[in-house]
Amino acid sequence: MRLEIPTKYFAIGGTIAAIAIISLVLINYHLPISDSVSLQHADSKLLEIYNSIPTQTGKNIFMNQSKGLTKPVDPELVDLDSQIISCSASVDSLLTSSPNIGDSCTGPGVNLDNISGKYLSGQCCGVLQNTTEYHEHLEKLQQYSNIPDIPLNPYKTPVGVAKKWLDYDSKTTLDTSEQTVYDKAIKISTEGPCCCHCWHYYVNEGVAKKLIHSYGYSAKQVADFWNVSDICGI
Repeated sequence: MRLEIPTKYFAIGGTIAAIAIISLVLINYHLPISDSVSLQHADSKLLEIYNSIPTQTGKNIFMNQSKGLTKPVDPELVDLDSQIISCSASVDSLLTSSPNIGDSCTGPGVNLDNISGKYLSGQCCGVLQNTTEYHEHLEKLQQYSNIPDIPLNPYKTPVGVAKKWLDYDSKTTLDTSEQTVYDKAIKISTEGPCCCHCWHYYVNEGVAKKLIHSYGYSAKQVADFWNVSDICGI
């Protein structure tokens, strides 16, 4: 004898399953560890640092760096986690009375009361784990210190400086020979202005236009600058 189950129960069961899946997705998006119980067993000092980071994006990155709040994290990395981490192509929303930090690959966007004392940072596409190469890049960037407002620490770029280069980029068109230099720089660089078309991409595009147009930089020189101005995480 075969038991017949009314189709309505399949529909109800499917709905419950869908709700359960969506709930799990939402929980995991905002809490990047396996379950909330892990927070209860976290190192108390690391949990205090985690709670002090102002954005969920930064929290997610710190969670990764601390191996689920079990390993100490370099204070320099904690500082970078506490900055503005965004894949947004614009910084205009940051200059409003209710600054909006766009989302990124490493976490969601958020509105802050203000951005006082905060910088635009990296790690929007990947987590910075080791500061060795970061410091090497900072040292190499010092050779460009004669160029006004060029970001010498791309992981801590003042919003006003980023806005200047974004505006310069949008208002500047290279002539044919200059564009040829730019196009060659794209081909020979590691990843062009940046790994994704975020605010940093267009800042670095604006800087490149300035280097070519006003300083006569070659394609290799532009590529060299881009290669040490990486903010994608290591």
